[in-house]
Amino acid sequence: MKTRERILEAALRQFNELGAGQATVRSIAEEVGISHGNLCYHFKNTDVLIEALYDRLTGELEEPVRISQQPGAGLGDILRSTEMTFRLLYKYRFLLLDFVPIIRRIDSIREKFRALIQLRRRQFQAAFRQLIADGLMQEERLPGQYGHLITNLLILGDNWIPNAEIHFDEKGEKVIRFYLEAFLGGLTPYLTEKGLEEYKKHFIQGR
Repeated sequence: MKTRERILEAALRQFNELGAGQATVRSIAEEVGISHGNLCYHFKNTDVLIEALYDRLTGELEEPVRISQQPGAGLGDILRSTEMTFRLLYKYRFLLLDFVPIIRRIDSIREKFRALIQLRRRQFQAAFRQLIADGLMQEERLPGQYGHLITNLLILGDNWIPNAEIHFDEKGEKVIRFYLEAFLGGLTPYLTEKGLEEYKKHFIQGR
């Protein structure tokens, strides 16, 4: 593994365990086994490290997006891509745990995140249109109904990890499963009978 990747892996572990405000360039350099100056050659401070990890996360999120947006993607693909997304967010959980102080301090991440949210909103809209066309999701029954649903899903998606930090002593799989089920459960009232059968087939029966 190249030095840059070793630094990012150590930074990710320390940010997740200690918090973005507690891990330091020196503590990360010590874990990697390099000098403070050597680390600063690659990343001049922790803010640069945080942004590099944010960019790495958004790059890794391209695969679940590809799955959900591929031609002919069905409900099973959307459920699978959502689960992949939740696992990636948990892998980089410090970003959501410390997100407010991070975006207050690092303007570039705030701007990237705002653009990402708008993209995610469009992706949800496209997925809903496809599910409706396939007879898996009901037509919108009130003006703006699905826009509000998307907002609620985005809020849950961005805040489930801080919520878990408050309400769970456990870490890992139990937490991911609990919030994944809560997220996907928010879709079920809007599915048709055909959609509910698909949901049970792909998400419930396989558990």
